[in-house]
Amino acid sequence: MNDQVTRTTSQSWFSRIGQSLMGIFFGFILVIAAIIGLAMNESRAVKTANALREGAGSVISLDANGFAPGGGPTRGLLVHAFGQIVVPEGGELIDSNGLPSNVPANATKLERIVEMYQWDEDKHSETREKLGGGTETVTSYSYKKIWSNRPITSARFAEPSGHQNPEMPVQGEEIVKDRRLAVGESDWHLPATLVRRVGHVSDLTLGQDDLRGVRDWLGTYRPVKLSQGAAYVGFDPLSPQVGDLRISYRVAQADSASVVARDASSAFAPWQSSNGREIFLIRTGDVPAAQIFEEELSSNRTLTWILRAAGVLAMLAGFKLMLSIFGVIGSVIPFVGSIVRMGTTLVSVALTMVLAPLTIGLSWLAVRPLLGGLLIGGGVVIGAVMLVLRARKAPAAPGAAPSA
Repeated sequence: MNDQVTRTTSQSWFSRIGQSLMGIFFGFILVIAAIIGLAMNESRAVKTANALREGAGSVISLDANGFAPGGGPTRGLLVHAFGQIVVPEGGELIDSNGLPSNVPANATKLERIVEMYQWDEDKHSETREKLGGGTETVTSYSYKKIWSNRPITSARFAEPSGHQNPEMPVQGEEIVKDRRLAVGESDWHLPATLVRRVGHVSDLTLGQDDLRGVRDWLGTYRPVKLSQGAAYVGFDPLSPQVGDLRISYRVAQADSASVVARDASSAFAPWQSSNGREIFLIRTGDVPAAQIFEEELSSNRTLTWILRAAGVLAMLAGFKLMLSIFGVIGSVIPFVGSIVRMGTTLVSVALTMVLAPLTIGLSWLAVRPLLGGLLIGGGVVIGAVMLVLRARKAPAAPGAAPSA
């Protein structure tokens, strides 16, 4: 069986020009999307931080009996409560097939993971420019068998013959149910949206009863064996065949939790800040309110920088697409095209270094004028420095008299 195939394709210079013209359009759209995304991210970051600070200043920590300091009413207010997680009647966690049989009583989430042994395609391409501006691309497709928790469609392979994957008979599943939080003599309803975020995750080892349940559930003729705590559907775990299955379970466990939410009369609900942002937080164990808010502020800062980086990279990619036509024009002579592409990359970087901080600065002007002004000033300074450096590198005009 040939597990690697190679295909060679060619593209003319005129076809590349047409593709680059489309790149100008899509690059422009990408730059606009990056500008909008950066602006929205800054707005989101500020509103989220303000809401968290407002919440930190408004939250009321309940005592061990579920009462506010001084015994005042808390209905409708933002509260912080620590208590024991209670499983209500009918709240036991099993999947849709009644498995597994040994879920711990303090489980807050059950996850079924199904993996199938399948063919997977790996694609590697190398493109070289030819004299005249055309290109030749050599693409290698290699095939190997892997365990995957998602179905891989072999019909889309470059060489499906000999690499067919069967349909995946079952999929993974996540099971979460409502719980209650007991605080002294009081208890509150904990919705599944909160419960799914709490607990320490560990693998669950299946038993012989579970193997029989898997066999009945799948209705399979193949053996079902225990392999490293999971149900193995196939003849030999040491020599898997395409179509073999591994079915395992993971469970999150928690005996207690700390919640920051609105007291909705024997239930927890999202609390809305003055700017419309919702606060609905939970942690495993006894965690002070101040620590919860500090962790959320830290997460907000991290997410903000991740989205900033994504926006900057999208903007850079957009400018490169818009300027790619110059590299194609120059590629009539291959080495000239390489030089031009290097230049357009530098121009794209320069434009991004100016426009990205300018966008972020303008977004901050509405909420923090000083910081916004500094960012805008930084973008302007970078642009000015680049213009000065470019002017200094420009060749003197022919016939210009040397300075004394």
